[in-house]
Amino acid sequence: MTWIRIVGITECGYTVTHILPEDEQDIHVLTDDCWCEPSLDDEFWIATHNSTDGREKFETGERKLS
Repeated sequence: MTWIRIVGITECGYTVTHILPEDEQDIHVLTDDCWCEPSLDDEFWIATHNSTDGREKFETGERKLS
């Protein structure tokens, strides 16, 4: 499972990095208003988006392969 890193600039001029799941079914919006409800680390300005298939839960150990 792979992820894409996109670096952008906020309206306030801050640099923000978005981490997006690759080969996603739905299109993500590069804001905190994205449908996937991304988590934002506001110390380092990193927005981690969630996938439709839940792959991040396997990577964190929250879900196990059956």
